[in-house]
Amino acid sequence: MSTEPEQSRTATTLSLVVGLAMIGFAVWVVAGSGLFSTAPDPMKKASPEELAKAFANDDPLEALPRVAAVNTPVPDTEGDPLMAEIVQKLNKATAVPNEALLTFRSKAALAQFLRVAKDHGLEVVGTVDDLNAVRVRFTSPEKLRDYLAASGQDRPLLDANQWMTVPRLAKPDGSNQGGVQPSGVGFLEAINAQGDRTGWGRGVTVAVLDTGVQANPTFGAGQVTHVDLVNDGTPMHPHGTSIASLIAGQDDRVPGVSPSANILDMRVANDKGYSVTSVLSQGIVQATDMGAQVINISMGGYDDSQVLRQAVAYALQHNVIVVAAAGNDGLDVLAYPAAINGVLGIGAVDATNKQAYFSNSGAGLSFVAPGVGLPVAWSTDKMAIASGTSQAAAVVSGGVAYELGLGLPPQEALRQLDANAKATGAPQNQVGRGVLQVHK
Repeated sequence: MSTEPEQSRTATTLSLVVGLAMIGFAVWVVAGSGLFSTAPDPMKKASPEELAKAFANDDPLEALPRVAAVNTPVPDTEGDPLMAEIVQKLNKATAVPNEALLTFRSKAALAQFLRVAKDHGLEVVGTVDDLNAVRVRFTSPEKLRDYLAASGQDRPLLDANQWMTVPRLAKPDGSNQGGVQPSGVGFLEAINAQGDRTGWGRGVTVAVLDTGVQANPTFGAGQVTHVDLVNDGTPMHPHGTSIASLIAGQDDRVPGVSPSANILDMRVANDKGYSVTSVLSQGIVQATDMGAQVINISMGGYDDSQVLRQAVAYALQHNVIVVAAAGNDGLDVLAYPAAINGVLGIGAVDATNKQAYFSNSGAGLSFVAPGVGLPVAWSTDKMAIASGTSQAAAVVSGGVAYELGLGLPPQEALRQLDANAKATGAPQNQVGRGVLQVHK
């Protein structure tokens, strides 16, 4: 629990409640008949109590994996532009307290910092080597200021380490009376993916940067490769499993768009669905280095991040297609990283192709896809029904995997998706180019 002053904690709580309630999903039970051709059926329905417990945190602050804050007042910045920059960039409710991200101009400069960090009272928490970036922790902002002042021409770029989340679905808004009709397995027909999908996505690796992918019967033997960047010993939240199943699930009751695609499970969020930009950025870079052709990010936050932008740029430079959820707050702005240029920012529509009541709008929206009432794998042996732009993004990632599996280069795959998107009549800021349609 945070030890920050009560006044600061109250402001933080309000900001988090308003600013971080996004990209989650609502779940309820789905029953099913036989799985595969063998008995007994290894998959069962998730109980309402289990599903409710997954999103039972009423106070986002209590759920955050927060570093204990130091009860120090905000430093005096008068006449000190460097301290003013530190306060302006780091003193925000959506940032991890007493942490900063530093990006150096060269690997040599980063290496030099790693040698002297301890001498300046800065603790190195982790690095993203390909970005020349380091995550540091400090006991007082003065220590960080003193290092930056002494670093001279090697002074790094300063960034906050932002919280990123996969929280609950937003409550319905009376101003949007539509966008609530569930799609069920009809989501496949909605994107022109009905019929035999055997072989779809073969040879394509989709990285799922999320809460981790559990061993569910919908996945084939050897289909999922696991990398855990959280490594905190906590159980995995089922959100990541649900996302992976929509991309590449092989069970007809919880089908994936491209069941022959490989999943690279890059766990970047903890059991409460929280991550930080440093870990998410590391996941993007590592997924790229491990050969992912598509990266699905069904999480985000509303603060920009230079390090996250650099990680996305790294992936794009390596011809990786990055897909991200737009957000679930019904806002006129996209969450990051969906808002970053070059990322496919994905909104949600319901079974009638009406913008889902929760789906964010924005100028950077690329496509929409079904995101209301989709059947998903849940935990290790269960099924559920899920809604959110998280799910819509997964459907798009599955569609991209199909296009790439045809042997199309990334830019041609994107051109096909652009050309075949289905118009809905809604403004572009609500639906982007339209509803994703795979071409056959």
